[in-house]
Amino acid sequence: MVEEEIAISDIKLEETGKEQEEENEVELVCPFALKLLSEIRGYQNLHGLKHDDYQRYRQYCTRRLQRLYKGLKFLHGAKKFSNKKITPELFVKDSRYMQIILIRAERAWAYAMDLKQFANTESRKQVHLISKLKKAVLYAAELESNCVLLKCDATTQLEAKAYHSYMTGMLLFEQGSWQNALLSFTAAQKIYNKLADAVEDGTLYREKHDEMTPKVQYCMYNIQSMGVERVEGEEGGVLFAELDSIIAQKATKASPAVHEIKWEGKSFSISNDDVKILLVQLEDNVQLAKECTSHEKRLELYEEILSSCRDIAQLIKKSDKLECKQLMTDYFSYIRIVNTIDRFLVMAQQVADKLKGVVETHVGGKTARPEDLVRLYDIILQNYADMKDITSLDKDGEIYRLVDVNTQFYRTKRCFYIAECHLVQSNWLNAIVLYDKCTEHIAQSLSAAQSFNFPAQQGLCEEMRVLEQQVYSQRCSAHASAFLQTQLVEDATTDALESDKNKMLADTLEDFKIRKNVNELPTIATLPPDFQTIPCKPTFFDISLNHIDFPNLDERVEKESSLSGWGKWIWGR
Repeated sequence: MVEEEIAISDIKLEETGKEQEEENEVELVCPFALKLLSEIRGYQNLHGLKHDDYQRYRQYCTRRLQRLYKGLKFLHGAKKFSNKKITPELFVKDSRYMQIILIRAERAWAYAMDLKQFANTESRKQVHLISKLKKAVLYAAELESNCVLLKCDATTQLEAKAYHSYMTGMLLFEQGSWQNALLSFTAAQKIYNKLADAVEDGTLYREKHDEMTPKVQYCMYNIQSMGVERVEGEEGGVLFAELDSIIAQKATKASPAVHEIKWEGKSFSISNDDVKILLVQLEDNVQLAKECTSHEKRLELYEEILSSCRDIAQLIKKSDKLECKQLMTDYFSYIRIVNTIDRFLVMAQQVADKLKGVVETHVGGKTARPEDLVRLYDIILQNYADMKDITSLDKDGEIYRLVDVNTQFYRTKRCFYIAECHLVQSNWLNAIVLYDKCTEHIAQSLSAAQSFNFPAQQGLCEEMRVLEQQVYSQRCSAHASAFLQTQLVEDATTDALESDKNKMLADTLEDFKIRKNVNELPTIATLPPDFQTIPCKPTFFDISLNHIDFPNLDERVEKESSLSGWGKWIWGR
């Protein structure tokens, strides 16, 4: 429900930059400027390469490709595999097709680096490593050619060319072709140096340049040991001449498009490339979470969404050149809280399905209880309270009123599950009181929801009516159980009084009971007295004992010897 009410899709992203097109010429133009190196570093730092865990990064690339295939409906067949090719026309429709090629190259490279850890001990691993690097070079070449064909901006073309040179250098480095590897690494370093000088913040490009320095030095060492003094490439001069022309073109080109976000009657622009990339990833994951039906997968997607929100908040905090910094911080805090609430709603739905028996609990898994839902709704209400503390939120705006309606609704659901807890513990009267309270809350929530129009009004009102029916049925059940318990208690009391009336006064001297009627008084005595059983003493055996003759057993009794101790020792006795 919250996903429909406060969705990121309502955010209007507008491009303020303008592109000029000639009337008589039709060209393919890439709709977005991609920051390849920044995007790659973001993937690598978040998914294992901080600790050199190439296997984890490769698995992430595989999952990312599956999500892109599904989101773009670029599937390869359910039963029979059909290899679909990415054409330049697809890039114009959606820039995520470019990400498919990039992540394919990253997956092949990560697989090769994972194999490199075992290549020293197993020779077959080295062959497998070379084949994966060849595949990464093919994908990098495809990425570069598409960037040139689509006439992407200068930075994108430069980064694609450098990425291709780096992958080629890695392949030649592993094959032992030191001269060609040195040429490829030097070309990539030259590109990253020029990019670092051309942009405002070139730290990332300089770090990539320094990362390749050990490999360059190792190549030069091997070349010198071979007796070669100078290395020159035929394509080197042409490549560097192209760099100068592209950088000059970038200097004369208009400023790139800036994303503008409108929120709460205010607007601000996002010019930071890293923030824009993370925002695109966040929107993709939100859309996938809406379409996904599995609770586990949705929870994984929300973890990635919240991770993107935290990264954006850190970038905003570190940047000192941003305008409207407080407004941007409040906006992304609002987005983080919205997705946190959606995540806990998915968890609450998962527990509710287990309680209803829709989903079976796994063997050894935790049994669902109403107390778990009470705790989850407590967290949701706390998040709504935090949302109301955002300073940039309009107190008289639609979002603030919607927060009040949702707070009232989820407080009602919390009260309902507290009543369920009392119902499980057979506290019927407390459960009935809480169900009556739920009915009052539902009436208030419905009146508040119908007082103003918002996109998810119909769905929210429908949920309230469903909850109202559940409250009514559970209240009737609790009322019937309470009435049955009262009847059982009365019957037990009547039986106890009847049994007390039949008892003698001498038997109830230690019991204090208040008698309401004279008829309830115990019986003092019964006339004539009742017979009592007494034990009978048997005397037959006592009398007959005197007349029994027992046999003589003297022969069997051992007689004492007359010999002394020394005599027994001598005779062996």
